[in-house]
Amino acid sequence: MHNSARLLSLPLSLLTLAISHAALADTTSAQTVLAPTVIKGDVLGSASDEEVRSYPGSRSVVDAEELSKASVRGLDDALQRVPGVKVFDETGTGALPQIAVRGLYESRSGRVQVLSDGIPLALAPYGQTSLSLFPQTLATVERIDIVRGGAAVQYGPNNVGGVINFISRPIPRQWETTLQEKATFAPGGRSLWDSYLGTGGYLTDNFGLQLDLNTVTGEYGREHSDSEVQNYRLRGQWDIDDTRSLSFGVQRYKADLDLAGALSVADYKDDPRQSTRDLDRFEGDSDRVWGTYSQYLGAVGPFDSAEFSWTNFAQHSYRNFLIGLPFTPDATPTTFQDAPRDFRVWGSEPRLSLSLDGDSVSQTWLLGARLVKEDVDFEVNRQNLGSGAHSVIRDWTFDDEAKAAYVSNAIKLLDGRLTLTPGVRYEHARMEYADGVSGVERQSVAEEWLPGLSLGYQLDDAWFLYANAQKSLRLPQITSIVKDGDVAAELAWNYETGVRYTPWQGLRVDLGLYRIDFEDQIEYNRSNDRFENLGSTRHQGLESEVFWTPAALPNLDLHAGYAYLDSEQRAGAFAGNEVPFASRHQITLDGRYRFAEVWTYSLDGLYFSGAYTDAANSRDENANASVGRLPAYWLWNTAIEREFKLDDGSLLTTSAGISNLFDRQYYFRGIDTSPWGRQPAPGRTLTLGVNYRF
Repeated sequence: MHNSARLLSLPLSLLTLAISHAALADTTSAQTVLAPTVIKGDVLGSASDEEVRSYPGSRSVVDAEELSKASVRGLDDALQRVPGVKVFDETGTGALPQIAVRGLYESRSGRVQVLSDGIPLALAPYGQTSLSLFPQTLATVERIDIVRGGAAVQYGPNNVGGVINFISRPIPRQWETTLQEKATFAPGGRSLWDSYLGTGGYLTDNFGLQLDLNTVTGEYGREHSDSEVQNYRLRGQWDIDDTRSLSFGVQRYKADLDLAGALSVADYKDDPRQSTRDLDRFEGDSDRVWGTYSQYLGAVGPFDSAEFSWTNFAQHSYRNFLIGLPFTPDATPTTFQDAPRDFRVWGSEPRLSLSLDGDSVSQTWLLGARLVKEDVDFEVNRQNLGSGAHSVIRDWTFDDEAKAAYVSNAIKLLDGRLTLTPGVRYEHARMEYADGVSGVERQSVAEEWLPGLSLGYQLDDAWFLYANAQKSLRLPQITSIVKDGDVAAELAWNYETGVRYTPWQGLRVDLGLYRIDFEDQIEYNRSNDRFENLGSTRHQGLESEVFWTPAALPNLDLHAGYAYLDSEQRAGAFAGNEVPFASRHQITLDGRYRFAEVWTYSLDGLYFSGAYTDAANSRDENANASVGRLPAYWLWNTAIEREFKLDDGSLLTTSAGISNLFDRQYYFRGIDTSPWGRQPAPGRTLTLGVNYRF
């Protein structure tokens, strides 16, 4: 069934409720919205412009205007325009993101802490940090907050590459409904349809609800690429009284995707849009629920004010990759394998903020704790396609319990211009697992003290200086345990220093330097299907951004970014070589021009230099194309949109965009369940969209 038909087939009572509330309220696009309560001392805050400018670390925000461009195909597509962030895009839909930050790459975005409105998105925040199920879609996100440094004490573990927070649009004060349809067309008659219905507002003076219904179906541009994603979510905000509030949400997400997979070199040269892996596909679903209670406590003991919040979250998720073996792209499959995993996760995190407001010195103490429990069932089953014989390769169960506690103290000096924030986080995790095939049972315990220190100095109205240092931890992962090889807890020290210069409202320049000293970095070697310990690695570099709105052209917004990365393996047989998948240079250029009050045109470009794909830094491809240097590539995208402000106060927006404007043919090395060969990147596509808000 077509996406539009799906939305129209929703219960009539639901649509009637949305329309009736919209009719009772003034629903112009400039309605007042109430942001959820953010506890004082939270380093992420609400990602406002003021917070970003005074944040003592490297930080970027992808705003709503950027996300709404028709040339942005998915959330991962938007992220790769941020300096220091690289995306290996295998689908063009964003359903299975491959995100690397500062050269830290692992399959399914395993080395970055990803949140949705502050709630962890990983299937298991400790035992499986990868996003092999990604319960998030573009239409439900208002902006993305990318914090590359300085957040490790409050947001851990697995934050060596930073923290990415997908932020939802606040519930509007007056009822508002949005209907949106986007259609993306690729060569070969393939199309992908993204349908969205969002409706919400305050039912009373203090209680609001927001319902989001989003489906994505069709083909993403290659043979064997049928996709179906369903994302249904209900959020609520209850302002109990002047001092207490409760925000909550419940979500149902489901994905069914054919995976076109990697190609042999010959097949790629013949037609990069084809697929030779007809058996490969993905299925998964997730039921999630979360809630945060916040209360302002007033003066407590010696403290002038205190705030308390308590967040709880739970999820039950399932995901399965079904593939044909062997991995060789042009080989005839002899075995069919499925790897179902079932995750049951529960977490609880209380926080207390305590403030002292002095004449010359003020302080904000933040104390927090976290308890997370994870139960994971992991299986690998194989069937011989010739004989039909079935075998169980893995039958694992994991029982993980992680406890953390942290404290930080933001000390403001020099009339608040200097902020010094020392802090420390303690992590303790116990992992128990049993193998139903061999009968082996084991237990491992990891614990670590993770200190951090940040400094921010507002030199004057134009200059802000910062520096920070933090220690980060990532526990041994389920994925690496399943494979043979050397696995261990990964530890890293991160250092940053930088400056933000804002001489006037229309210009801002960000410049930052960083260094990451990594111990026991684990990498998957696709050539031998093992996880290997690269030992010590070092990542260091420069990241810069310029935002400029010329005074003579106030409707023109220009943005440029550059990232330089020097990565090095510092131990083992390949000491001195570059870290796999790390591009040395990244350039982003984009401009947006608004004219005739209702038209907006945008053009953006993206460049990545080449990268090696194995620890040996092999330049030439081998026979099965599992190693070899990846080519550099430039991508250009363009989009235009037109607004129609209707007499009843509603807003209709139409848009058109072309992604990969010049149809640049480039590839990655094989990904995850198709690890050998060339993984074609998405080619040129045309996207047409319409959005009606009333």
